[in-house]
Amino acid sequence: MMRFLKLDGPFCRTCGTAVLRDMTAKTMWQGWWSPISLVIITPFTLIWNAVVNAKLKKLAPPVPGQPGQQLDPGKPLLQRPAIYLALIPIIWFTLLIIQIVTDGGLSSSSGSSGGDTGFHASDNNKPQKTLKLGQPSAQAQEVQRNGKTGKFTITPQRVVMGKPSDLAELDDKNKDKYQGKTLAWVYVNAKLVGGDAPIEGPMIGSDVGVLSEGDEPGTGLILIGDLSSRPADCKEEDTTATWQKGDEHSFCRPFIVPDGKKLTTVTYSRGFSAAPLKWTVD
Repeated sequence: MMRFLKLDGPFCRTCGTAVLRDMTAKTMWQGWWSPISLVIITPFTLIWNAVVNAKLKKLAPPVPGQPGQQLDPGKPLLQRPAIYLALIPIIWFTLLIIQIVTDGGLSSSSGSSGGDTGFHASDNNKPQKTLKLGQPSAQAQEVQRNGKTGKFTITPQRVVMGKPSDLAELDDKNKDKYQGKTLAWVYVNAKLVGGDAPIEGPMIGSDVGVLSEGDEPGTGLILIGDLSSRPADCKEEDTTATWQKGDEHSFCRPFIVPDGKKLTTVTYSRGFSAAPLKWTVD
């Protein structure tokens, strides 16, 4: 199953760089594991991210004292070990092309495999049982940050729906794109249960998503400043926190969703090659 993720702005240079690095790093190690992703989708995504990066570099630095918490950009991409996992599918593809050229094509007598040269999904890639809000993920999910990998249980807790008028507060010149939309605030708890500890600033919220009726995905919203409609107990994800094993933190993320359609599902992405985890919203 393929998933395409995006985060809506507006962003300052620091926050935009943090989100771009995080999502590009995930693409570099999660985005190659199907033939169409290998040759079309992931290369296009990386080119597009490079264009976005060029635009971010033209922005002025954030003004000191700007409202709202700024995201930690983390290490540059070339200093993150995860991106070098991209060499595995690239080498595999190169060797496959060499085999085709030297052998004159793929052999049809491949033993019991029946000539299957595709990628084989592991048990971890099989669709998982749909849970209900408040139930933790059955398997710990790996989150990488600054060369470390933590294993977390993810527990979406509840959803609070906003109003279409809430979007009028957004500082966005193109407000017409919010017509027929409203806000949904999703509360999530995460607990570090294994892997590397301590681990600093894992970004878990970027993999959380929502679906409305008809499996229409919502758009994650990163706020510069705040909205008066934010629920009083809705706390932003702290991307600077240092986690020890056993620590758990709760946060709340806003999503832009269709107005008039029931929000049916909270999701957690496990990359391009694995089905997302799902929780039903009653």
